[in-house]
Amino acid sequence: MSNPDAFAASQDLSRSSVPNPNRAELEDLDIAVDWEASLDSTNVRLLASPWPRAEAFQGQQPLVRCLVADHQSAGRGRAGKVWHDEPGASLLMSVSIDRKKQPWPSDLSAFSLVTAVCVAERLESAGPVDGRRLWLKWPNDVVRFQATDEGLAKLVGILIEARQHAGQSRLVIGLGINLLPPRNDVSGPKSLPADGLFSRTLQSVQTLDRAWRLAIAKQLSHDLLGAWIDFEAMGLALFAHRIRSRDALFGRPLLIHDEKQHHGLEALGQGLDERGRLLVLCQRAATEAPCIVAISEGSVRLRHQHKA
Repeated sequence: MSNPDAFAASQDLSRSSVPNPNRAELEDLDIAVDWEASLDSTNVRLLASPWPRAEAFQGQQPLVRCLVADHQSAGRGRAGKVWHDEPGASLLMSVSIDRKKQPWPSDLSAFSLVTAVCVAERLESAGPVDGRRLWLKWPNDVVRFQATDEGLAKLVGILIEARQHAGQSRLVIGLGINLLPPRNDVSGPKSLPADGLFSRTLQSVQTLDRAWRLAIAKQLSHDLLGAWIDFEAMGLALFAHRIRSRDALFGRPLLIHDEKQHHGLEALGQGLDERGRLLVLCQRAATEAPCIVAISEGSVRLRHQHKA
């Protein structure tokens, strides 16, 4: 059984209190940001790009590239879900990190949470986002509470993939950020409704031009590179306080769905464990006492919200 407090309470670390020498070397790294009007998928494009020659690496420094698009014809999300976008209404980007050393960890789910908190912080610092705080919804979404009720609306989707080839490793972090509310919400019955960071005003449309998007993409690229270096060195614990402060599910009544033992399970959110699993307080049978269960896969929604 996991302890919900051991992770969040005892691991309140910060970058300033735990300096990472590997990270300091990359502060001035120039990250190339490329833009295309339309493509199939930024993740697919970077995963399929040629592997660099060995001499392209300088010491142990990784090679980092960012690809931004105004529209994706085959955008993908977690668990094979399709990502729909309206041309010009989203920031669609992927960051690839190539290195010539050991493979990436097989389980990158915990880093999805780190990515989500970094994206939420950067977007809030980039300008007014209609005055509402950005939250994290396990396992990998940036959301906010809808103004009309306590339901959640999705703002950012995240997809992280890894590849290996001839002694090199590639990590690709894909982001789909809804800048403007969709004109037609095509989210399915088991998906969160979509929302946008900014309202559809002339000022918003003019502000969110290509230059603004490319600037934010470059900042996010640096954020995510630094976060990965910190995460690989010190794990999820380094980010525990930041994640906990934005956990949209903590202390709320939930409904858990998966293909195993927790289908339709009513529970109370209890935070995350050190592996990034969702902790919930539940009673699995009338004859059993309530207990804390760690959920590693499946979907979760607020109990009163009709969409998951």
